[in-house]
Amino acid sequence: MPVNLAEVFIEGERVDFTAGTLTKQGGNTASKLTFTIPGDDVTYRRYWGKEVTFFLNKGDGNPLFRGFIENAEINENFSVSFRALDVLGYLTGLERASVVLDNGNNIDGLTVGAALKQMINLSKLTNIGTDYLSDTNPIKKMTRTRGRVFILDTITKELGEIYNTSNVEIPRQNIIKVVDDGSKGQITFELLKDLDTTNTSHIFTYNDNIINFEVQNRKIPTVITVEGKYHSALFKHDSAMLAYGEHFFNVSNPHLTSRAECMDFAQKVFHANSQSRYEYSLTTFEGAYLEENDVITVIDDTTSVEGNFRIVGKTINFSPNGYGLTLTINKQPPLLAKFLNT
Repeated sequence: MPVNLAEVFIEGERVDFTAGTLTKQGGNTASKLTFTIPGDDVTYRRYWGKEVTFFLNKGDGNPLFRGFIENAEINENFSVSFRALDVLGYLTGLERASVVLDNGNNIDGLTVGAALKQMINLSKLTNIGTDYLSDTNPIKKMTRTRGRVFILDTITKELGEIYNTSNVEIPRQNIIKVVDDGSKGQITFELLKDLDTTNTSHIFTYNDNIINFEVQNRKIPTVITVEGKYHSALFKHDSAMLAYGEHFFNVSNPHLTSRAECMDFAQKVFHANSQSRYEYSLTTFEGAYLEENDVITVIDDTTSVEGNFRIVGKTINFSPNGYGLTLTINKQPPLLAKFLNT
């Protein structure tokens, strides 16, 4: 376990802790920090909703995590365990933020970026920074919507219909990320990086920094339905169905105006997901500051599983004296849509 001088602060006040875990799963989900401090003071409830910052090393300019406590539990060993979520936590979960859209307050005709900012303002979520929020690539405008809607659900639905096809082989989508500006968690959109053209942020080899490298299978779609603006197409890959089974994938792309375009897009969706048949867990002692969508290079002469990979998420288990790091990586994260299994 690499040596570090990790620090946890609650409302700017440093607290002693015995252990903790930072989990970043990506995929438009909130990052989570859990940590334990000694003592069973019944006034622990005063910490609920308070801001937490986590620095992996003393002296880091910005925290590796900034969020707000959503739960605290007293343990049997006279300690208290806390759970905090970053600013996306306000937009996720059973109590995720919603707004009521009407003729006076709405997002009609706004771009997705402007709509997200408008809904955050309407909900008065002042802890969520929007200074870095720009438009998606490509830009998409919202349609008329009325009634109560969940903010993140509305935005992720739109993201599921936005595809950048500048790379003719693999369409890329936009994701939501949280970036710390030194005082607040800022949300922003980021286009998934092209593995072939992006400069890699780090190189991993067994000789230098790989501790363990594990592979997990994931289902890939073999029957794909694409709904365009006026037409639709059904794509089936017979040999893949025999090899991997029938897994259905429905996707909508209003930019497609012919059946031929829908079929071509379905083939690109299949290719994109076939590239992500495997997901990998990389245990290492380098790369703790890597974030979702960063591109790394893996050189593995043992298994020949090598090349450029995109960071999907990471888990850091830390103590006052060191930490352990696991990166979740993939060749091409699956396009946003729902698998429908038969």
